[in-house]
Amino acid sequence: MRLSIRAKVLMVVSLSLILIFTLIIYILVRQNTNNLRSSLNEHSKSFASLATKPIGATFVLYKDSGRIRITQQVDKFLDLDPDVTAIRVVGVDGTELFSSLEKPSPPLDKDLAASFEAKFVTNDKGYIDKVIQPYFEDSGAHRYSVVYRISTKRVEQNVREVVRLILYAGAVILAITIFATVFMLNSFFIKPLKKVSESANIISSGDFDHKITSKRHDEIGDLAASVEKMADFLKADIVKLRELDKLKSEFMMITSHNLRTPITIIQGYIDLAREVESSKELKNIIGTIQESVMRLHLLAENVLTISTLEAGKTTMSKSSTPIASFINAISKEFGLLAEKKNLKWNFINSVPDETSLAINSTNMRSALGNLIDNAIKFTKTGGSVSVESKIENGQLVFRVSDTGIGISPDEMTKLFTKFHRGTSTMSYDYEGIGIGLYLSKLIVEQHGGRVEASSELNKGSVFTVTLPLSA
Repeated sequence: MRLSIRAKVLMVVSLSLILIFTLIIYILVRQNTNNLRSSLNEHSKSFASLATKPIGATFVLYKDSGRIRITQQVDKFLDLDPDVTAIRVVGVDGTELFSSLEKPSPPLDKDLAASFEAKFVTNDKGYIDKVIQPYFEDSGAHRYSVVYRISTKRVEQNVREVVRLILYAGAVILAITIFATVFMLNSFFIKPLKKVSESANIISSGDFDHKITSKRHDEIGDLAASVEKMADFLKADIVKLRELDKLKSEFMMITSHNLRTPITIIQGYIDLAREVESSKELKNIIGTIQESVMRLHLLAENVLTISTLEAGKTTMSKSSTPIASFINAISKEFGLLAEKKNLKWNFINSVPDETSLAINSTNMRSALGNLIDNAIKFTKTGGSVSVESKIENGQLVFRVSDTGIGISPDEMTKLFTKFHRGTSTMSYDYEGIGIGLYLSKLIVEQHGGRVEASSELNKGSVFTVTLPLSA
């Protein structure tokens, strides 16, 4: 059976308060009982001490002339204290000489009757049943003792009334306390927790925009804030997952296009090669097929490099490389591509010939080549591409500038993310699957450097690579 938190709290609070009040009531009853018993005992002792002298004197004076005067004196004292029910006078041998009762009582124990000090007989509850008070005549003789029988009925009745009163008052106070405690717990804790729980259920059902309005500055307020923050994180994660899903779909579409094109070219030229007879034509066909194969190889190589770098399963092997000649070779290769597209090519390399840098030349060639390739790709015929390399503040600075289509501010934030292309997914005006800049960033950071970009839409872009020479 599933119990609500309210029911559990009610049970725990009720049981705890019942136990506490039971203990308090027991202590109060015990204390009052002890007080009443102690009061009765002390009162009985005091009464016996005060009454013995006049009762004894009256008995000695009138014991031979009759009982009337003795009875009158005894009754006067009996009227003074309702707890004393009988008074007797006994000799030191324990025989009864006078009794306020009609029926004679058994002889008193001789030791008690002959004692020179007051004696007290108590019952099993601790109450004094009898007080034996010795009477001393004026001459100092001790021939009699006065015995007082003490009744506990009135005290026991008082005890029962006190117990009843304590129980009634305790029950009322207990009920009020339970109600007040549960009310406060419900108001200050259970309702706010239930509200947070209901809000969490709403959020878990998919409404991540739901807000938990809580002005509390305690643990419940912290819980509400945590649930709301969790909802924000979930919402952000879902947005990211949707973007990733979209990127995955775009990647599959773009990749299939970039794979299909060279494969189609290869297939077409293989069919054409079967029919040609001239070795020169065959050589041209093989050259075209080789270019398509290289495109496929570079695509696979780039994807593999990204996977290994992201997984951290490989460390780039680096060797000291003359940086000036390295950059010159890259520039020469891409300069021909720029001229083929009728672009103005500007190249300035002011790095000293003796400068060397520990790099992985294959990967670094891909990183820098991707930047130049993008500049050429996104610059229209008649535009210009500039490449500059220099040493500045103990660092190698490699900068690629173009007068191309530029990048919008919205796209700048996604520029170096995986599978992102600056152009429309549904348009294939520009080749690529959106991993070039991401790969360049990974490689440069593996060499302890950084890549920065600035751009203005329809005016061009500038990409700058900075590598520490100490690397």
